[in-house]
Amino acid sequence: MSGVDSQQISDWLLARKQRCCHRQLVVISGSPAFCKQQLLPFVSHFSTESVLALGHSQVSVPGALPLKQATQLLGQSCKLGIYDAFEAFRPSALLSLAGTVADNGILLLCVPPIAEWSYYTEQTTNHYLSHGQTCEYSLFRTYMAQLFCSRQDIALIKDGGICRLPKPEPVAQNPSLLAPAPFASLDQQQAFEQLSHVSESGMCVLTADRGRGKSTLLGMLAAHWLKFGKSVIICSRFPDSVNAIFKGVRHIAPDIPETSARQIQQGEHCIRWLPVDHPELYKDAEAVLIIDEAANLPIPTLQSLCLHFKRVVLSTTMRGYEGTGRGFLTRFIPWLKQQFQTYERVSLSMPCRWAPDDPVEETLYKALQLDDEPSQGDSVALPTSKTGKDTEEVRYTFLSAESPESFNKVLSLLMTAHYQTTVDELIRLCDSPENYTLVATHQDDVMGVINIQIEGGTILQPVANDIASGTRRVNGHLSAQALSLYLADPAMATQRYCRINRIAVSEAYRRKGIATNLIHALIHWLNEQSIDALTTSFGATESLMRFWQSCGFEAVKAGLKRDASSAEYSLLMWKPITAKSRDKRNLVAQRFYQELSVHPTPELFNAVIKQDGASETCLAAENDDFVTCNTDILKQVINGHRQIQHARGSVVWLLARCNATASDMNNKMTHSLDVLNNFVACFDDLFPFIKQYGLTGKKQAYEFATGQLTPLVSHGKYG
Repeated sequence: MSGVDSQQISDWLLARKQRCCHRQLVVISGSPAFCKQQLLPFVSHFSTESVLALGHSQVSVPGALPLKQATQLLGQSCKLGIYDAFEAFRPSALLSLAGTVADNGILLLCVPPIAEWSYYTEQTTNHYLSHGQTCEYSLFRTYMAQLFCSRQDIALIKDGGICRLPKPEPVAQNPSLLAPAPFASLDQQQAFEQLSHVSESGMCVLTADRGRGKSTLLGMLAAHWLKFGKSVIICSRFPDSVNAIFKGVRHIAPDIPETSARQIQQGEHCIRWLPVDHPELYKDAEAVLIIDEAANLPIPTLQSLCLHFKRVVLSTTMRGYEGTGRGFLTRFIPWLKQQFQTYERVSLSMPCRWAPDDPVEETLYKALQLDDEPSQGDSVALPTSKTGKDTEEVRYTFLSAESPESFNKVLSLLMTAHYQTTVDELIRLCDSPENYTLVATHQDDVMGVINIQIEGGTILQPVANDIASGTRRVNGHLSAQALSLYLADPAMATQRYCRINRIAVSEAYRRKGIATNLIHALIHWLNEQSIDALTTSFGATESLMRFWQSCGFEAVKAGLKRDASSAEYSLLMWKPITAKSRDKRNLVAQRFYQELSVHPTPELFNAVIKQDGASETCLAAENDDFVTCNTDILKQVINGHRQIQHARGSVVWLLARCNATASDMNNKMTHSLDVLNNFVACFDDLFPFIKQYGLTGKKQAYEFATGQLTPLVSHGKYG
């Protein structure tokens, strides 16, 4: 390990401290021991300042959070942020940390040796690697390494010496941006004046990128409303995220004492934080409700709160933190518009935590493809083609992953169209094996995109039996595992599937057949790839179900629980391609309608039922494959490999056969039959069943019901 002049670093940091400088990105590259050594002058320099650290791997920084806990940084601020990339390099976590670094601060990355980083095996990569896959070479990390080496404004310290310590760049003070106290920007002042009126009702959506003073503004508004005799309730996903809001309260009401943690009382009114599941949240409908980082909360929760309170302010970060801000706008805002017709929309663009034209923000946004927006203009006239082939106006091509920069418009479109897409998708697009992106382009515009993942195959052969029996669930391979477990058939795990991971069409090109043409182009490509079936899983809405059916997809499995964010049930659909998968079509259809008959809300899937028209035929048919499938599923439940609540259809199937011959059963079997009939009647509300048999809760109820299966399944007539 070659030495580095620590005094030179200390002098550089001191020179920065003596001026009002822009934030600085610093990269330390080398072994873990080298990185730890080079951290010392930075930690020493900021010994009296707040320091935050992410990455729980080899560069042990006291108090560092693992990357999966990056969301806990919400509402915090520091002068030195340290990111340990030896655990993994995740863009969303890095942006989380970057958003906490205040003016004149340092964002510091510890990375393996630059020349080796592309081949480094990260500690936590499960977010994009499926079972049996490895990432031997990372295109994404290669791209970031090149960026770190080429950008002259990035400080770079490598094992062997200091490569670059950029000259401190003072911030140019612009008098036109200065705002009177207590405001940190004219943006913030204008937003306060717009929102501070005390009205009886109204909805407001406050959006901003990180560091724009949004939380402080919310605190100042809360204090203002309290002074005018209005109670204010603040709710959020994490309690620490509202600390900055209560600091904002102090700007307006510095003398009001805090009566308890996150609560300020003035007479009979107060400002207090409550979690979204607190029983007192809905008590005072007259209070002003502030929902902080609303994009982090389930849409049904947001809808319920907006309908209950008369005055609501919803705030959310657009970029650089959750990764769901734009998705929140595309999914929740249309409902808000329809429900309330008019609402206020306020945006903050001027940064407060750091200076305008901040080089760290500019570098990260550009590097992580967050500086582009998809086409939002007027509808574009295009010829309609149902072949998925190139025309003079439209081209369908697979994106070449030569550089993450090629994914710029694709990623921005996916983030806009899909509320669950984060900037981490960039790693999957670049480095996930068997991941491909098909793009429809018109001139220089990205019209639409399909991102797919190839799954299953011989790579799952060693674990296929465990997957089919429910004893093992491996990472990734969602379609292969779902179908194998659904049919209790190991062979289904080893078929090759193409799962449509994301599909999106730019707003200017919608309703012109672009999505349909993309699917046709994809199928044309799959015919040459030895793929057995095409699959897709999505939150089931009538329009989406009809779309996928129009493309030749058939229903496979409906989820039993609503998604926490969208309140939609998932639906897995497939399009068999080879004879091997087509041979399973009837059994898959039988299983779908069998399970749908005991679904909590089967009517939600009427769109596929009415168009299919095969429900009665499927339920009436009972061939050997169907009997074997159900029997195997029930045996898995008895053996403890599958939970009984995930075998509803098979339990009902067994009861139908047993009820028909109940008179031939002994007392033990009759008792078991009665218990299971009562259990089935309480599928969606187990409380009566629990009370009837004196059980302690759901877990014991499931165990008790499972115990009744053995005498029925093992009976010669039914086993």
